[in-house]
Amino acid sequence: MDYYEQEDNVEQYVKFTPSHDGAFLVDLLVANLPAGSSVLEIGIGPGKDFEKLSRHFRMTGSDLSQRFLDRYREHNADAELLRLDARTLEIERTFDGIFSNKALIHMSGDELRASFARQHEVLNDGGLMLHSFWHGTGEQEFGGLTLIYHNEYDLAEMLEGSFDIVEIGRHAKMDDDDSIYVLARKKS
Repeated sequence: MDYYEQEDNVEQYVKFTPSHDGAFLVDLLVANLPAGSSVLEIGIGPGKDFEKLSRHFRMTGSDLSQRFLDRYREHNADAELLRLDARTLEIERTFDGIFSNKALIHMSGDELRASFARQHEVLNDGGLMLHSFWHGTGEQEFGGLTLIYHNEYDLAEMLEGSFDIVEIGRHAKMDDDDSIYVLARKKS
């Protein structure tokens, strides 16, 4: 997926201003994970959530797009950033938490299952993951990208063997209840 390697697509995404920012998700992770915990953000994009999360956690940011990583490094040269594919997460480290805000929305069901399995391996014992998706069913093509929608049932089914769901619910990104989040704890 090289969509976000094209500068005009990155610029368009950076200018996108949703009605609601990621503060709700950040607050949810802060309420459930001890301060100072190590957290991997998958898909930092322009880094808005990364900035907020960095106030509470030892953050490592990642993105598949080198353009997003380079842009953020210009803003914060000291940030720990990695180029990672969320489908495979080829990294040797482990973390107390993993976070994404709409970064996994382009993955097929099989790719998302594989990512969740790899996240289970990358999380420390008892670690938490928090992810946000567009709520619904099916998929939609949007400007050269495929957006895949999820609901409570399919997310619970994907996670049931490896994670205990702490909380699952809806939240707003553009409109009320247009998004779904899942906070889950790694099973031993």
